[in-house]
Amino acid sequence: MGSCISFSLSCDQCTNQIFQWLCIRRGYIHNLEKNLKALETTMEELQAKRDDFSKSVEREEDKGLKRLSQIQVWLTRVDTIKPQVNAIFSVKPVESQRLSLCGFCCSTNLKSRYRYGKRVFMMLKEVQNLNSNDL
Repeated sequence: MGSCISFSLSCDQCTNQIFQWLCIRRGYIHNLEKNLKALETTMEELQAKRDDFSKSVEREEDKGLKRLSQIQVWLTRVDTIKPQVNAIFSVKPVESQRLSLCGFCCSTNLKSRYRYGKRVFMMLKEVQNLNSNDL
């Protein structure tokens, strides 16, 4: 009798893990439009923060102070991530066409859509992380 309970718990755990895995994968596709909008907004905020911060740093450098390495690393990371975000948005029209098949909301190429959704999600997290850094 003990082995039946053990098997039942293992099955439940396995089912839960599979369900969580599928939800994460489906979330990349299901939340794609929301994540794209969030990425656009967060990138605009990051760019504004970068511009303001650069002006402030330049003003302090004009007074004879030196730029800290930590600040330079952050500015470089922002400059590096901007073309990556632009690349994501440059393929957005192609991916949007893949979303719709004869006016129905289904993907013609689910694997490609998943990869794009995951790429958007991961980039959003990276941009949010950069934006939340206090310098």
